[in-house]
Amino acid sequence: SINYEAGLRVRSGSLRAELIGFFNKYENLLGRDTLATGGTGSGDLFNGGKVRVHGLEAAMSADLQGSLGAKFSVPVSVTYTFTRGRFENAFQSQYGPWGAVAAKDELPYLPAHQLFTSVGVSTPRWLADVSASYVAATRTRAGQGALDPATSTERAFVLDALGEYVIDQRLRVYASVQNVANQSYIVARQPAGARPGLPRTFMAGLKFGIGR
Repeated sequence: SINYEAGLRVRSGSLRAELIGFFNKYENLLGRDTLATGGTGSGDLFNGGKVRVHGLEAAMSADLQGSLGAKFSVPVSVTYTFTRGRFENAFQSQYGPWGAVAAKDELPYLPAHQLFTSVGVSTPRWLADVSASYVAATRTRAGQGALDPATSTERAFVLDALGEYVIDQRLRVYASVQNVANQSYIVARQPAGARPGLPRTFMAGLKFGIGR
């Protein structure tokens, strides 16, 4: 495979922004049957032939402390990714997410739109952060045209929250909530039907630093 990238990065004070376009040219895409990719976990490899993937990524981050006249840091960030991938040849595959592939079919499990944004408040003693992620619905089997709800994931908008307090130079206590609104959505349909996203999950613990 050959990967081409071209982009622009800008830095001004606390502001950092970048815009990058990419194009991947695969002569023979390999698929591996793993649990993470919706397979059975056998580890078997499957040939996918020629594939072309292209897209665009835009990212921006800044600290709004100066603009707001605040006494603490206010870090914000936004990242957006657009991706398209297509098979360039027709074939029949025993790999579940591929199946009977026609030329120009879109790759499964490759969402066209992904967006992540976060805003936080940070002081030397504590920090708090809220983030949101959006992932568009995507097909779970190779195909073309409009998505079929029976063979696609669901779009997801998920909120997360994190807090951290510094006890001393080596010890911190933290707590987080993933999927604050407890949204229900389908993230996969292999190997045995619809699979849900992570439900509301609470975590708390200690972070201990070792060394200098």
